[in-house]
Amino acid sequence: MIPKQTEKVYNVYITYYTDGSYYIGFTSKTGSALASYFGSNTIKDKLVDSKEIVFTSRSKATAKLFELLLQLSRLDSPKCVNLMYNIRVRKDHLKNLPKYKIKFEDTKYNE
Repeated sequence: MIPKQTEKVYNVYITYYTDGSYYIGFTSKTGSALASYFGSNTIKDKLVDSKEIVFTSRSKATAKLFELLLQLSRLDSPKCVNLMYNIRVRKDHLKNLPKYKIKFEDTKYNE
């Protein structure tokens, strides 16, 4: 008999650094791997203060989109150290995402 695989859980997290900056990330790590994982390995000169899991989903697409929306909501923050945003999701995976509104300063893009 083949053992049943456990369903993956995807986490969106914020790693806070001691200098007040932070990194927004996404991972499917669990247990001790999650506890010791703080995000991008390109950030080498910062000391980690803490990590907060801000969103959890069983849908990878939903979690990745939430990560992107959170990153975009903080696009102008000098404290956010994210340099890359990369996402591609199927529209029908978005139905379980928390409701949100995006308003552009230039209102010609708003509905």
